[in-house]
Amino acid sequence: MSAGSHDAAQDPPSAHDDSADERFLVQNPLQIRQLLRQLIDQRSLINAHIGGRDQSFPTAVLELDEERGELLLDGSPQEASNRAAEAAGHLLCFAQLDRVLVRFRVDHIERLDNGRHVAFRTTLPDEMVHLQRREMYRLETPITDSPQLVLPAVDGRPERLAMRVVDISGGGLAVTLPAEYAVFGLQKRYDAELSLPDGPDLQVSLIACNERLQKLPNGSEVTRVGLRFDRLPRGGDSAIQRYIFRIDRQRSARKNGEL
Repeated sequence: MSAGSHDAAQDPPSAHDDSADERFLVQNPLQIRQLLRQLIDQRSLINAHIGGRDQSFPTAVLELDEERGELLLDGSPQEASNRAAEAAGHLLCFAQLDRVLVRFRVDHIERLDNGRHVAFRTTLPDEMVHLQRREMYRLETPITDSPQLVLPAVDGRPERLAMRVVDISGGGLAVTLPAEYAVFGLQKRYDAELSLPDGPDLQVSLIACNERLQKLPNGSEVTRVGLRFDRLPRGGDSAIQRYIFRIDRQRSARKNGEL
């Protein structure tokens, strides 16, 4: 499921700011209910990842019980997916409202069987991420848990080149490399491997959009290069969003003293 148009990478803030997360984080119960009602009204397709893993199935919000604080989600036509969802106990859900990404987690899944039809009753999400129109959320990645972009060996560069991804979104990413490395040409296309810490490795194509010198606290200089995705494999966007979702939740938990 696409997170929106693949806009060109832009220079992010100099450091990650938790308030940037909060621009997109909806925790007000009334707003959460409003978003869920919109998902029902627009019959929005939801991609539900079982226990946060790669396995997923298409679903939709069937009912919203505001008094009991419960949701009814459509089940999968594949019984194996229904059993896996029931065993996992939670789903990471990705949807779109007016082409704007919405993502949320539901817990306490209870299976309901009505003849051949399967549905899941869950508690309402405590929070939802709702990206602003025409704005793609960019995550400044943690140093110890960041993706890597690997360029293959080519003429003039006999070895593969691995670079840390310093920020990422559904539309693109940025990497840093030593200032003396002349690797990228602006508006040129590059085939590479994007390795996510929680898997999988994705074969991607990117266009180099901008680059600038950046001075580090130790006085040395690196080149920061912004690239936009020109091609993502099937499921690649969802894999990136799952990584972003996980890092968001970890940062929120640390901020609230839960870690």
